[in-house]
Amino acid sequence: MLQNKYKAVILGLLLLLSAFLLPAAFLARGQTTLFKVTLTVPSTNPSRQAWAEIVESNLDSVGIDAVRVIQDWGTIYDRALDPPQDIVGKTFDEGGFDMLFIGYALGIDPDPYGLYHSSQVPPGQNYYNWVNEENDRLCKLIKETVDDTQRLQYVKEWQKLAYDEQPSATILYTREVVAYDPTALEGHPFEILHYPVWPGVEEWKLNPSTTQTSIVLAQTGPAPEEGLNPWLSTSYYDLTVYGAVFDSLTRRENLETLKVIPELAISWEVADDQKTWTVKLRQGVKWHDGVEFTAADVKFTYEAAMAEDLASNAGAFVKEIIGSPDNIEIVDDYTVKFHLPAPYAYFDSSILAEGYGYMIPKHVLENVPYSEWRSHPFNTGEGSYTANGQTFYGPIGTGPYWYAGYDSTTFTNALTRNDDYWNAQTLLDAGLFGIEQYLVVKIEGSDAAITALKTGEVDVLDSQYHLEAKLDSIKEPWGAWVAYDAFGVQELGFNMKHPIFGTGVDTPLGKQDPSRAAEAARYVRQAISHLIPRENIINTILNGYGTPGITTPICTLTDGFDTSLQPYSYDVELAKSLLAAAGYDTGVPPPSKGFLQDYGLYIAVAIVVVVVAVGAVYFIRKRKT
Repeated sequence: MLQNKYKAVILGLLLLLSAFLLPAAFLARGQTTLFKVTLTVPSTNPSRQAWAEIVESNLDSVGIDAVRVIQDWGTIYDRALDPPQDIVGKTFDEGGFDMLFIGYALGIDPDPYGLYHSSQVPPGQNYYNWVNEENDRLCKLIKETVDDTQRLQYVKEWQKLAYDEQPSATILYTREVVAYDPTALEGHPFEILHYPVWPGVEEWKLNPSTTQTSIVLAQTGPAPEEGLNPWLSTSYYDLTVYGAVFDSLTRRENLETLKVIPELAISWEVADDQKTWTVKLRQGVKWHDGVEFTAADVKFTYEAAMAEDLASNAGAFVKEIIGSPDNIEIVDDYTVKFHLPAPYAYFDSSILAEGYGYMIPKHVLENVPYSEWRSHPFNTGEGSYTANGQTFYGPIGTGPYWYAGYDSTTFTNALTRNDDYWNAQTLLDAGLFGIEQYLVVKIEGSDAAITALKTGEVDVLDSQYHLEAKLDSIKEPWGAWVAYDAFGVQELGFNMKHPIFGTGVDTPLGKQDPSRAAEAARYVRQAISHLIPRENIINTILNGYGTPGITTPICTLTDGFDTSLQPYSYDVELAKSLLAAAGYDTGVPPPSKGFLQDYGLYIAVAIVVVVVAVGAVYFIRKRKT
């Protein structure tokens, strides 16, 4: 009886041990903080702040200590988008950034080089600091391959690489809304003249019954932010102002035709070597101070863009394409030859067009040191300077509107129609160019902007207000709206120098095996991407106005888009599994590579329990005999 009693006690203890050991093997994981991260969110976009809060909560739910910080654009540029060289690649705690919620407008051409090639790290536009050999190889092939079919195949290969590597977790592609006063304007131009052919004010159509000739556009972000010199700003909000002041050499006709048409250039052709481009310029074009535009301005523009002392965000890309100022030959006052070091498939639609083709006046800026360009009134819109015996309060271009001044109290930029514009008569004959005064004002918050539209203070609400969920509040006769699929994207960009999700050196796997650090970082980025509920964000915050994102800058509207790729699913368990693959204890095994790998720990615990139980029974029986 006593021995049986001992046996029962021992077996009971073993069962109790099993009851604690097995659950402990599952539950011990994921109870502590895996790592800390700071999520940076711009202050001007409430919708972006809303989905950033959702993502923050989801990161917290799996053990990532996510802290959301809302910052103004100036701070974000200083930390992430245009940082000084001693800050490039630094984490948030070191003065840089960890992850950045940001939206931007994509170009039409499927060309990832300017955003992702390793040569484009700040002061270039590769703010992610992504350095990857295969990425560089494919970016170069896309850039230099003239054959469309082969180039678009490389585009698909690049998109698959970016999809796997996730230097940015693409959240969504936007379907945008522009609200306007229908008593003053017609809506159709906004459907075909939105970014990347924005703003196109000279082609907006006034309502035939209106006598109004002054139009006010409200936008949620400030201008000037970086500045009004197109080579010193990557800000969408600055573009709404300077895009009406400057002309480019070529431009897209609109977003229906996508045709590249002449602007300051009247023709262009490439030689058989695919590297020598001859560009013929329009004659009789005048800068706003009356000085004639010539080939000298073209060479000066690109020379400045490539100058290291200027450190233009776009300059690194221009330098990769053109090589150096020596490769620009002035044939005569109205002819320029570009001798490229290698072919560039998108030269006429990229380097010559709106993105990189805005011309600036040599006679105004050639005697201003590059170190003073950012603080000069030409860029800031504050203060004044003299050009050709006249006083100016901002930039001088050849465009349809000249800059009249900036009111820092009301955050208003004022522009006046350039009646001497080289294309004025053609526009007027087409019933366009009726807007004589164009004003751009900053109003934070969609509710305040809608109220301003209702009271007649403004005439157009920019798409960045994300009015998708408030369309019922915009009513005739004071308000109407148009919607369109846009070349816009929202993403969560990763600092690829971050020691956990960038380089991976501080992940458990990276510490255990440094040769697998990059692999571990990739698992973490993929995990975070699986914690973004894209469909929920689109349906709840944006009222269905968007498409789940896959990669940038290749999107559903872009040639070469890989339709076989699907957005990262919202899957918390898979996210935990990927974090486990990086070495973190999450309570979930790594992605399946076999039964033993998935359940080895639990099997081992069970074996220990069984061995102890068998040993105990054997001991009891031996005592009994």
